[in-house]
Amino acid sequence: MKRLMPNSLITFLAGNRNVFKADLFQIALPTGTILYATEGQFDITVPTGTAGWGGSTTTFTATQYGRWSRGSITSEAGFDLKSNTMALTCLPQPATAYPGLSIGLLNGALNGLFDASTVTVFTAYMPIGSYGNVSNGIETKFTGSITKISTINRVSVVFECADPLYLCDMKVPARLYQSNCPWAFADSNCTLNAATYTQAFTAASGSTQLVLTPVTAFTQAAGYFMQGVVKCTAGANKGLSQSVQLHASGNLTLMAAFLLPVAAGDTFTVIAGCDKTLTACKTRKTAAGTAVDNSINFGGMPFMPPPTASI
Repeated sequence: MKRLMPNSLITFLAGNRNVFKADLFQIALPTGTILYATEGQFDITVPTGTAGWGGSTTTFTATQYGRWSRGSITSEAGFDLKSNTMALTCLPQPATAYPGLSIGLLNGALNGLFDASTVTVFTAYMPIGSYGNVSNGIETKFTGSITKISTINRVSVVFECADPLYLCDMKVPARLYQSNCPWAFADSNCTLNAATYTQAFTAASGSTQLVLTPVTAFTQAAGYFMQGVVKCTAGANKGLSQSVQLHASGNLTLMAAFLLPVAAGDTFTVIAGCDKTLTACKTRKTAAGTAVDNSINFGGMPFMPPPTASI
């Protein structure tokens, strides 16, 4: 990607050949938490209104989440759509916790809690003798996503990052002829309002990491939440989600267990499932029981003739 450097920073660097320099990392995690870290020796605070920074006053920590560093950023001018890449390394302390959870950071990485995280790398240039002074602005050096973990062991993890051009590697055409609907439930193509099909509940005593029992029984019929998604909103698993394998006997059985223990009193939300058929689209019901016919937005091709073979 093209580097973004504000004019005030260009002017500062033109007049100062010797400066302090440190990379700042902003990582938007799938749990909804944003991790702020710096490779610098000490914390660096970027005030709101700083040139090159569009957020509120934010502190990038030097040690709270371990030591972070990046590799070289590949970038080339050409007519192909090859994405720019970057290696991102973290060396946490044994007691370094994953943001918002009680598990270790390396354990979180091993369990996929960094997958597809959005990564933005800034570079701060500071006057000699004035570490932390970013009043001249910061440079945006890289924006992309974590695509995979290249190395992980007991002391460190190395992520591979790529800029948005890697999405151009998707197969075209993206849609195939199929009878079932290709849309994700309640996305912009489906057009339904996710909140209308979502139910909040509190876990009752006896709930486990794999089976959740609500304190107040669901009013929806058995199967309503099957293939839906349940998300923890308060508790040890806050921010984590799992798919629902079975909704029966008032319980939700998950396809995979939550990472941390579930305690009575933990709160969750669960959204209705969808089997992607035209019948389900025509007979859809909200969480409150109101009937909705959404077949006008059905994206499948249920009347496509079956494949035949010639002799």
